[in-house]
Amino acid sequence: MEKAAPDAASVARGVPVGTSAIPASDSRLEHLRHVWQALGRDDPLWAVLSQADKRGGRWQREEFFATGRAEVDYQLARLTVDGLPRARRLALDFGSGAGRLSRALAAHFGRVIGLDVSPSMVEVARRLNGDLANLEFRENASAGLDGIADASVDFVFSHIVLQHIPAPLALGYVEEFFRVLAPGGVAVFQFVAGTDGSRRGRLFALASNRWLNPVRRIAWRRREVFEMHALEEAALREMLARHPQLRLLHACDDHAAGPGWHGRRWSVANEASAPLRLEQDGRAVYVDAADEQIGAALAAGQAHEPHVARVLRRQLGEGDVMLDIGANLGVFSLLAAECVGPAGRVIAVEPVAANRVLLARSAQENGFRHVELIAAAASDVAGTIQLRTHPSTSNSAMPAAAGARLRAAGGATISVAAIVLDEQLVGLERLDLVKVDVVGMEPLALRGLERTLRRLRPALVTEFHPWAIERAAGGDPAAFLDGLLALYPAITILHRDGAEERCASVAEVMAAWRAANEAAAMDGRLHLDLLLLPE
Repeated sequence: MEKAAPDAASVARGVPVGTSAIPASDSRLEHLRHVWQALGRDDPLWAVLSQADKRGGRWQREEFFATGRAEVDYQLARLTVDGLPRARRLALDFGSGAGRLSRALAAHFGRVIGLDVSPSMVEVARRLNGDLANLEFRENASAGLDGIADASVDFVFSHIVLQHIPAPLALGYVEEFFRVLAPGGVAVFQFVAGTDGSRRGRLFALASNRWLNPVRRIAWRRREVFEMHALEEAALREMLARHPQLRLLHACDDHAAGPGWHGRRWSVANEASAPLRLEQDGRAVYVDAADEQIGAALAAGQAHEPHVARVLRRQLGEGDVMLDIGANLGVFSLLAAECVGPAGRVIAVEPVAANRVLLARSAQENGFRHVELIAAAASDVAGTIQLRTHPSTSNSAMPAAAGARLRAAGGATISVAAIVLDEQLVGLERLDLVKVDVVGMEPLALRGLERTLRRLRPALVTEFHPWAIERAAGGDPAAFLDGLLALYPAITILHRDGAEERCASVAEVMAAWRAANEAAAMDGRLHLDLLLLPE
């Protein structure tokens, strides 16, 4: 079962990538789940496509799936005229039932996820579609699309589903369609806007589901029956207006709901600039095309800090737990996720929303469901802090420690949540490695993690940047090293050429830092990367 959507506090603790912010389930959702669970057990194919002559298990498998191919092929042909969707990596079938549309989508997309509220429907879908490796079915008992990352789905499709969901829940799901829609992607969804002007429509307008359900039970000879619910198109337009990157491509009448109902179908495109998808050591990594630092280097085929990556590969093994403080785009989080495997856990702490979106999409595409995100900056006091950002870089820093690029015109100062990791990780029973790179905030972040470091004794990889420490943390870099040596027996400098230099004193580390800056003519702006191992 997918987890219910978390509250703000649980987001701070760390949740799987793609967990929505929709409120937890209510009685309407439980009722919906109960009804479709019963229908999925009783006559699943007819419950999905309710033709009168197919009741009682009379749908033939191939005939049933042929209707899905016709529907999907038609919708994609219409969108192809607009050159959309721009990519065909991931499609989402919302309300997938027995997989009628999901199976058809699998012929057009690299990967397809079908979500359904009913465990019995998911079981049927898996049984009928087990021959397709690129098709996955998940139970989604939440009021959101949990487990689906922001801005990651190229095609969202929902047909004859929203019409059976109470309007408040259905509006929440449409908001989720907009959340997960990737740049260049399209969401196509059908809904009922009300009744039509026919005699049947006028009857439906007068009689609520409370009165219609007994009639349905008699006509269908079933105790559990699905209901019809209308969505106001004006409410959808108001919702769409809150998403400037989205555009309504098509809005047309749709007759799939049957006589008496005024059905509508919307096609909504995400016109935002698409991120770059790169390959690094066989892993997909998404970066902003405008990122002139980390993104540009990765696009040019350069490895990101290979001297640090080498240590992570050496230190991490199957089932380990890694904490990545200042995860940025997630290059090291993704590497760690591969090293620790599905039995392990990676907790990525990143305050900049744009970076989290890219990290979550990368994790999802690589199948790293054991990566969790904490949307905050790590510090020694909970609250809010300010960070300087700029469109030309994925990096950020406290304003006092911001370099020329972050201070340049076009940048912005943003407020982000600050958390004390000791308070968030109280229940953590294992921690094998901590990596911290937060542009001078390392003393604050590690001060807020000290109890956990003493309790669980992980290896530590930290950036040491005296210039930034003095400005961001307002402290003495030598005192920071003293604090590290109070926790660990020695410090190993990870030089960029791959050499490792073990130091037993603060003086040795400071001398090595000065020498490295003098050799690079960096005037104190060059940082060192340090490795500390428990006894």
